[in-house]
Amino acid sequence: MYIAEISPQIRGRMGALWQLNIFVGMMLAFWINYGCLVGLETGDIQWRLPLGLQIAPGLILFIGVLFLPESIRWLALQGKFDEAKVILCKLRNLPDNHPDILDEFNQIANSATMEKEQDGTKWKELCEPHNLRRLALGCFMQIAQQWTGTNAINYYGPLIFQTIGLASNMSVLMTGVYGCVKVFFVLISFFFLDKKAVGRRPTLLLGSLANVIIFFVLGGMLYSIESALAKGIPAPAAQGYVAMVMIYLFAVSFEFTWGPVTWIVCSEIFPTRIRAVCISITTSMNWAMNAIIGKITPLMIADILYETKGRSLEEMDQVSFAFIIAIATAI
Repeated sequence: MYIAEISPQIRGRMGALWQLNIFVGMMLAFWINYGCLVGLETGDIQWRLPLGLQIAPGLILFIGVLFLPESIRWLALQGKFDEAKVILCKLRNLPDNHPDILDEFNQIANSATMEKEQDGTKWKELCEPHNLRRLALGCFMQIAQQWTGTNAINYYGPLIFQTIGLASNMSVLMTGVYGCVKVFFVLISFFFLDKKAVGRRPTLLLGSLANVIIFFVLGGMLYSIESALAKGIPAPAAQGYVAMVMIYLFAVSFEFTWGPVTWIVCSEIFPTRIRAVCISITTSMNWAMNAIIGKITPLMIADILYETKGRSLEEMDQVSFAFIIAIATAI
């Protein structure tokens, strides 16, 4: 929301830049993990050091926030119009009498004045049908973004690469390469997201189509590998390489489409008066889905989900009872 407020003309690029910074951090984390795995003696230090290094970017963020300009719209809501105008001029690098400054500042001031006059009706306005539709759209987009599976790969990349036949150290290395791919292509997307010829909707549709094709091929390769292993024969190396390439292609598709565009759209579709509330709700939905993928799914597969193959229907009653106990224990 802050990025959308301070950079209206280049929201797309700034959203991509935000996404870029996230994946630069992830890429560094992947490579730090790999370095600790191969360069340190086996022991607690291999996980304690990467965990402790996270203090550094947190400290940088804390210090950096102190130098950020205050939200112009928040200042206007507090009646600090002079301060808001000074910051607006600084952000736009224009004099205070420039027509663009006067026009944008008047819009902000009028919107803030109207919002203060209607104070207390924000939640009522949120419940209006057209705003509920926008909120539902934003929540759905955040859910859809997470259910592309991007964070499943981010969190469990080494394990996923091991399932296609890579050794432990090599799987961590390939996860680092995966991080590099994501950074490189989100950097490229930075130059395209604000082009008038490329809209948000076509970008998302193209990304969805690409993901369908990629996961169809990836699923076929993984099925072939597992089938071969189940028969006690080695899987062809080519299938593992194709699966690995599909994972990298997914990174390319995601960083051009659903990665940055979801956040950009959610910062654009809501009215000013309820934008903060709506973005908070949609962002919460994103992290809720993130938690489901990152925590509940592995737990379900490893500790809760029971095997149905080869069991009679009568046996399923007994297994289902054990399944309920497992759920209660996990909760």
